[in-house]
Amino acid sequence: MLAIDTQFSFCRKAFAAVILVLLCAAAGVAQSPPTIVKSFSAATVGLNESVTLTFTISNPNPAVDLTGVSFNDNLPSGLIIANPDSMTGSCDPGVISPNVTNINLVGATILANDSCTFSIDVLAQATGTQVNTTDPVTSNEGGTGGTATTSIEVVVPDLTITSTHTGNFARPQTGATYTLTVTNSGASTTTALVTVTDTLPAGLTATAIDGGPNWFCTLSLLQCTRGDNLDPTLSYDPITVTVNVANNAAATVTNTATVSGGGEADTSNDTATDPTQITAAVQMAAQTTSLTVAAGASGTSVLNLNYAGGLGAITFACTGLPAAATCSFNPASVTATGATPVTLTIATTARSTTFVPQMPGGMPPQIFFVLAGLAGMAFALMKKRNARMRLATAFAGMALLVLAGCGGSSKTAAAPTPTPTPVVTGTPAGTSAVVVTASSASGGATATSTVNLTVQ
Repeated sequence: MLAIDTQFSFCRKAFAAVILVLLCAAAGVAQSPPTIVKSFSAATVGLNESVTLTFTISNPNPAVDLTGVSFNDNLPSGLIIANPDSMTGSCDPGVISPNVTNINLVGATILANDSCTFSIDVLAQATGTQVNTTDPVTSNEGGTGGTATTSIEVVVPDLTITSTHTGNFARPQTGATYTLTVTNSGASTTTALVTVTDTLPAGLTATAIDGGPNWFCTLSLLQCTRGDNLDPTLSYDPITVTVNVANNAAATVTNTATVSGGGEADTSNDTATDPTQITAAVQMAAQTTSLTVAAGASGTSVLNLNYAGGLGAITFACTGLPAAATCSFNPASVTATGATPVTLTIATTARSTTFVPQMPGGMPPQIFFVLAGLAGMAFALMKKRNARMRLATAFAGMALLVLAGCGGSSKTAAAPTPTPTPVVTGTPAGTSAVVVTASSASGGATATSTVNLTVQ
């Protein structure tokens, strides 16, 4: 009996509520206004790209239809309607009118506790955060409701570039390379032609520039371009710049690469610099820079040779050797790249002394041979005409030579004791700076190292 009474009480209350709603509607009691919400299909959109904007209008009243539902939406300055034909959905029998910079709904009917939805594409024309707020939504029964606000971030591509190389370059060198890589570090896809330009430092000359098949490169400009789109976080195929390094290139040079285009807005990160160390193609240093040897002995020093390769065989030579000394190398030439020890051997000659005898009166022995020659000439002249005159002339010359050789001494002077002249041969004592030069077969690369040789 209690359950029947409870059920009857509930039904009575529900019936009373329905009657109350009908009476209120009939008496013109105000209803709740419609509500409106809006949203973009994505949180971001690329510049000059489209995104879908969706509107939903709802009737919160459980038993009363809302008629004459209307609203207007003025788009922010960075957005426009992309295409009126892109609209989908409806709020019948209302009329939706999309224009370039706004969209509005007029005269819609929304049934009790129901809603309607429609969407349209908008085009992003300016970067940054675009905030879109509608005018208030209205209806005949519910009056004026609230507004709807949503926002979208309009993003752009951001091109960055790197320039890299491997190891040190050498001077001189052919076929050294830089690698240039373009990356889209922005949040949207590129939309325009992309251009890369490389600027080489003094001492480097480009011989080729090559980019994967979509790059169009020009060697004379050191420039490459391409027009295909690059999505965010991705990179294009790298560009290879091949260069020759001059023999007078500086020890440190910097390559500079720039990128432009693609529809980017931030140009502050469009340049990459690549400092490059340049070493000599041939480097040489003596482990022992001072040698002391006795005349007739040999001394050695190991030369640390470092060769970058590519310039033919490296050969060696010495300058500044003392008399009667020679140098040799093991190995005699080097073709392998990298570090190679080369043994330098300096050989000297033992010293010896010989004595040249002197003629009486201190006359050099050479005078004797001169006089003998003149005597032969005099004998030959005697067989000719005017022999007496010529003979007299010849003997007069011999007499002068004898006087000169004897120092004009008087016949009565005592003849000095002849003293032999010492002649020393072999490597003399002393210190010499021996310069060792390593030279490439081609390319003009050289390196030197000095060994101070002391001969005792």
